[in-house]
Order: sequence, then structure tokens, then C-alpha cells
Amino acid sequence: MRWWLGVAALGLWGCGDPCGDKGKCSDATSGPVDAADTDTDSDADADTDADTDTDADTDTDTAPTGDTATTGSTGATGDTGGSCAAQVISLSASAGPIPTSAALSVAFDRPAAAVARCVVDTEPGQVFFTESAIEHTDHTLRLVGMLPNQAYTCTAAPACEARVDPPGEVAYATGSPPGSVPPTTVAADPVLGMTGTYSMAPVASGISTHVVVWDDLGRVRWWYLTPGGVGLDIEALLTPQGTVVWGGGFTSEGRVREVDLWGDELYAFAPAGWQQTLFHHDAKQLVDGRLLTLEIRDNQRGNDTWEGFGIRAHDPATGLVSIDIDSQRYVDEGRLEVPPGWDDDPYHANWVDLSPDGSKVYVSLCFAQQILALDAVTGDLLWQAGPGLGWSTVDTAGAPVPEGALPQCQHGLEVLGDDHFLVYDNGQNRNESAASEWIFDAVSRTAELQWAWTEPGWSEPFLGDIDDLGNDRVLITQATFFGPSQVIEVDRASGQIASRLSFDNGGLTYRAERYDACELFSDATACGELGARHALFEATLTP
Repeated sequence: MRWWLGVAALGLWGCGDPCGDKGKCSDATSGPVDAADTDTDSDADADTDADTDTDADTDTDTAPTGDTATTGSTGATGDTGGSCAAQVISLSASAGPIPTSAALSVAFDRPAAAVARCVVDTEPGQVFFTESAIEHTDHTLRLVGMLPNQAYTCTAAPACEARVDPPGEVAYATGSPPGSVPPTTVAADPVLGMTGTYSMAPVASGISTHVVVWDDLGRVRWWYLTPGGVGLDIEALLTPQGTVVWGGGFTSEGRVREVDLWGDELYAFAPAGWQQTLFHHDAKQLVDGRLLTLEIRDNQRGNDTWEGFGIRAHDPATGLVSIDIDSQRYVDEGRLEVPPGWDDDPYHANWVDLSPDGSKVYVSLCFAQQILALDAVTGDLLWQAGPGLGWSTVDTAGAPVPEGALPQCQHGLEVLGDDHFLVYDNGQNRNESAASEWIFDAVSRTAELQWAWTEPGWSEPFLGDIDDLGNDRVLITQATFFGPSQVIEVDRASGQIASRLSFDNGGLTYRAERYDACELFSDATACGELGARHALFEATLTP
């Protein structure tokens, strides 16, 4: 019954989250950072569903005259005496670990705040900008998410709007993404338009899985290679710190991790016995900074053993585990059975999250076609929804709808409220996939279908994801088993497709996220706020 295991182990498929308002790419209003801070996080001040900064402090610069700043670093607020008097001694550019990133090292003859930019030689309107408000003689300013395969002219200067002295100048060239990372083709409705600028998703080729970011023109802007053996079935989400938390992949190497946009790993979950634990399908940072993981744990009854699931939440700062749920409990209580015909993986848990108040744990069981709500403290099973479990199914007017409308092998749910979800419904028994919205009332045992959408020919029994874009639009990842996958944006009011991102070269994905222009990178052309900061110093940075 594990016919899919070999394919999953090759990273070819997988069985999808809240990020909310993810903030700005230039935090010009916040105060100066630590003078010795070499944190390589993008400082995107992204305001998602995780409000506690778990970004590991990587301070290594002990020299009082040096500063390392990354894309979106805190900006200088205007002319200062030191900055206006300082002169550029030298400027050099070196490649970052990702070929679309760059490190600009500038030296001044006296302490000063710094600004820097790189401009595409063939497209002067494409500007990448960063700054540091800390007054030092030596700065390293990092840019990430630049356009690939481009020649740039980079300049740096003291952060003084009224300067007349020329900036330092250096040439720099970005490189190519790996051949296994596909470009995408993006089409947007001319009236509805596309929500957001950047799409992030895992992609698989052979035994490699990358987390990739594309822009609204389909160009690859950033990527991260996961450890060997990690499959496509992972979750990867931007955090408030401007880092990426990811996990899953049907391997111990998919233990939840945090990486920054420079490519450095800041944290990796390492509980006792992690080498023997299979982390599967989902991992995310919660609103209080805890990290949530979904794991495979063996269940048994008598001499029979099969794969169940484990759910664990822990504090990365202290290691304290606050949630530890094992599906064996629900087997013992007679709430989870092994359906006929399944002898190895009868539940196939593929998504987990908390209710808005944190009191409930929700988990999706694809093969069992059930959604469970569990008490986050006691682990008690609060409700269990699915076909044949005695739920009434109605529409918003209270009129009955067929029980067959309930989700069938659901993927990538998104919590909208208490017992309220967006669902990617694979529709295995209907041979038609759909996006839907459901509210479950455990008291009346009523499942209310709020909204549903599909399009002709859309039928995929596995994979997929759905996200709320917050403007009466939903993002649907039509992740197909054999590719190519598509990410479409649907306008709920009209039912029309506002944008469609298609993976070229047969690219495969599982789930995707959409981010605004100011949530990632140092693109002053795409991000109006960062562009405004650059405009203050444009004359200073122009040779």
C-alpha cells in the first residue's frame, strides 16, 4: 500500500500558511541596531502570524568600527555631521552564497552611516538599495533577491542627502539559478491584476528539493537547497523576522529549521531521537514564536502496526515542548480506525495548525478524509468531521447539500477563525478538485459550506494548497502529480482568475505562498517604501 513512498523519497511529490501582513522591506522608523550585529536576516519587519522573534543572534563582529547590514537594514534619517564629512576610502563587491545576492564592503575615513545601491546596467530603472544607520568606518551591506544574470553598477556613500563628493563605485555581476529550478510564466488579468509580487514554493527535480522565490514576471530571485533526501512535501513560510521557517519532507532531515535570506541556517530542531523521526508535510512558526511540527509515529493494535501521526510544539529558545500529541491515543479510544484496504498509512496526516486563540490543534487526515480538532492542552478529541460521521451538511441559507460535498483528501487548509477553514479539496471520490470554505459547529454537528470554486478539467487526487490573500482573493496551488503545476489567484466575488503562475519545464510543487513587494529583498523599484528611501539619497549615490 506504500506505492507512493519511493516517489516521495525521490522528492517528486508530496501531500499545505498563514502569514498575514508581512510588513516592510525598509524599516526606516525603527532605532539603530547593535553595532556588532552581523545578523543576516533581511529585517523585513514582516508582520505575519508569528509575532515573537526567534531569530538566532549571530553577532560575530567585535570591532567597534565595523558594521554588517543586510537588505532592508535600518535606514539613516537624513544628514548628519559625521556622514556629510566622511569620505569613501574603498568599495568592493563580493558574491553571496546565492548568486543573486551581493556583499558591498565600504570603508570611510571616519565613522558615518552608509547607503548603497546596485543598478542594472541595461535597465537603469532596476535599483536595489540598502542602508545602515550605524556610524562606523567600515560597513558590509548585503543585497538579496537581485535579478539573475545581470551586470550591475554598485555605489556606496555616507548617508548624507546633501553630499557633493562622488560615491565609491564598483561593477558586479549576478549568476544563474540551478538548472533544476524552473522559471515560471505569469499571466495577470488586465482588470483584476495580480495580488502581491513574490511567489514562494518548494520545487523538486530528481532527488533535490529547493525553496524558491519568483517575481511577478516569473524570474527566479532566490532559492535555498534543502538537505539531501528531503522530499517535495514541505511547508516553507516567511517569518516576521524576514527569515524562512520550513520543515517536512518525509525524512529526519526535514526537522523544522529557520534560515535567513543570506542562506545561513539559524536554527534546527534536534530533539532526542530526531535521527529516527520522520518529519512530514508541515512545520510552521506560531504567533508566540513556538515551532509546530508534524511527524510520523507508529500506531498499533494487537499485532498490527501502521503509521499514525505526532504533533509537537516547542520553544526554540528553551527547548520546552508544550504540545506533544500522538494519534495512538485516539486509536486506543476507538476514535481512529484503520479503513479496509489500508495497511500502512491509513490516515496520512498532511497539515496542522492552531485555532486563532491557540486553544485547539487542527489536523488534516487526507486518506481518512477527516479533519480533527484537538484540545491544545489536554489533547482531548473535541470533534472529528468527515463522511459517515453523522454531520449535517448545509449551505449558508441552511439548505441541505450532499454529504459528498465534504472535503475528500483535503490539503493545505488555512484557518480563518474558530472552526472555520479554507480547504483545498482534492475531491478523490468526485474526480473533481475544488477550493472551498467551511464552518464546523460541533454542538449541532453541522458543517456549513460557505463558498466553493472549481474550473473545468481540474482534478488532482493528491497535493495542493490554498491561502487567503486578505482582499477577497484566494491563492490556489494546483499541484499536479506529473506537472507542470500552477498557482492561480481567484477573485471570490466574480469567480474569475486574477492571475496564473505556471511552472515551466514541467516544474513540480506542492504548496505556495504569495508576498508583497516590500516583504522580501531590496528591490527599490518594486517596493515603494524602499524606493522612497532610495530617492532621498539618489543624488548622493549617483556618480
